[in-house]
Amino acid sequence: MMHTLKTKPNLFSLKGFFWLCLFELLHSNSGTLSQELKVVVQEGDEARLPCGYKIPRGTSLESYYIYWQKPIRGKQDLVVISYKNGKEVELDKNKSYTNRTKLDEQNLTLSIASVTVNDSGKYRCIAILQSDIKEAPTHLSVIVPFSTPKILNNLSSERCDPINLTLMCLSHGGSSEPKMYGSINGNPVNWTVTSNEILGRYNITGILQLNMSENILIQCSVHYLDFQVSTNYSLNMTKNCSEPRTELPPLPPLPPLPPFGIIISSTVILIFFLTVVMLVILQCYVHKHPRSSTTHQSLATDEMILEEQSSGQTSSGLGR
Repeated sequence: MMHTLKTKPNLFSLKGFFWLCLFELLHSNSGTLSQELKVVVQEGDEARLPCGYKIPRGTSLESYYIYWQKPIRGKQDLVVISYKNGKEVELDKNKSYTNRTKLDEQNLTLSIASVTVNDSGKYRCIAILQSDIKEAPTHLSVIVPFSTPKILNNLSSERCDPINLTLMCLSHGGSSEPKMYGSINGNPVNWTVTSNEILGRYNITGILQLNMSENILIQCSVHYLDFQVSTNYSLNMTKNCSEPRTELPPLPPLPPLPPFGIIISSTVILIFFLTVVMLVILQCYVHKHPRSSTTHQSLATDEMILEEQSSGQTSSGLGR
């Protein structure tokens, strides 16, 4: 007697089959534009992504379910914005796009404010009218801009004479490969350019050598994709360079030095004059202070009296 082996249906296989059928059903009724639109903006700017599909005349937005989404590899698509019955559904929007997106209800263009490099990638505009699905892809590239170029030179100060000049133009920070252009007084020049990439950011340096014999205006610009940054820098010769030089008149001759004997005589006379002046000052001082001289005289008289008395006593003793 043969027994038949009964197997239970695999739920995972049924679920996969269900989603496969749904996917085929949607795409069988949808019209996907084959041409992918491309938009390139700089970081911090506003990106405007065209939908590529327009609602036919006579049909209102309220009849459609409109939404923009961003596919993420290995994850569920991010809903950037969605409209249902002519009104935006905030609950469907991903948090990273809160207060950053808006939809043009006329042409379904999506605007994303203050874009960052993380916003780069593919976006899909989907318009659903009952069972009819229209889809239009758009690719957004967000690039980091280069810094404003800076021009350096080896000229320490303004010069009057011609000089061999070395100029250097520097810019950095961009996320795409750059090119450098320039001009001197409106005439194009070719910079000797070197560039390198570090962690997805480019630096660019240009060197230019020229013989400077007049005032010059230097222009340096860095181009990357459809964008550019530039700067102007001027170097001037000394203002008096173009004027003829005037020689200064000669200095008058110095008077001859006096003979050596005259110098000695003048010195002796000067010393004599100073001595006389000091004596006169001393004499005036004595006349103004007579007490000191009287005191000295009285002291001298007393000493003389004492000496006479002592000599008289000595002589009287001897006579006795």
